[in-house]
Amino acid sequence: MTAIEPSMLSVPVPQEFRGRRILVAEDNAFNRTIISQWLAMAGIEVVLAGSGGEACSALVAADPDLVFMDVRMPDMDGIEATRHIRKSGFSKPIVGLSAATSNADQTACLDAGMNDFLAKPIDADELWGCLTRWLQPCGRPEADARTADASSGTEVETRFLGNAGSLARAREAFIVCHRDDCIQLRNMLAEGDCTGMANLAHALKGSAATIGLEALSKLALALEKKIQMQADTDEVLQLINWIDNQLAHLVESR
Repeated sequence: MTAIEPSMLSVPVPQEFRGRRILVAEDNAFNRTIISQWLAMAGIEVVLAGSGGEACSALVAADPDLVFMDVRMPDMDGIEATRHIRKSGFSKPIVGLSAATSNADQTACLDAGMNDFLAKPIDADELWGCLTRWLQPCGRPEADARTADASSGTEVETRFLGNAGSLARAREAFIVCHRDDCIQLRNMLAEGDCTGMANLAHALKGSAATIGLEALSKLALALEKKIQMQADTDEVLQLINWIDNQLAHLVESR
């Protein structure tokens, strides 16, 4: 995927953190791509982990200045990984990432040893604010001064800093990551893998919301809930078919 250019932005891209290193633990490949590109715009080195276990394993070699930790991940979730990391003696900031935003969810993150919390879908302005709260500047900032009106455009355009090119590339990355989701969902349904289906629906829900595909995001949420409720197979399959139609239309309209 082509790098995002810091042009037509709603706010200057911070450059005072150039050279810092951040570990991003996120099981959703699409989310990893978006966060990595935003951090790269700010000159930050990114180390990626696809699970809590990978984050724990990568920590010593990566020696990050900050960790972004997805709360919900298979195998080892972000809460357990954070507890493990804190027990290892790591004292630098850990920021939780989650679509669940209740006070109880945030309290659980803080109780596990996280310092802060960002709600998904994340927008770049919130990401910059988090960096400012928790990272020390490396030197004299050289922020990009080219800006656009932050109040213009839709919510999703604002999330991508008014950069139509970066939003278009994000949508292309979404298609690459999720175009075969329904094949996987039908296979999992046939195998009775409810956990796998719920995790995939949850990931699709968040990714779709990030790039403004609200109808698709709501369908994925409905599917996730039906799976959790152990709904009738026909109801689940109907939702999968609707999601498949939405994804097919997205691919055809590229």
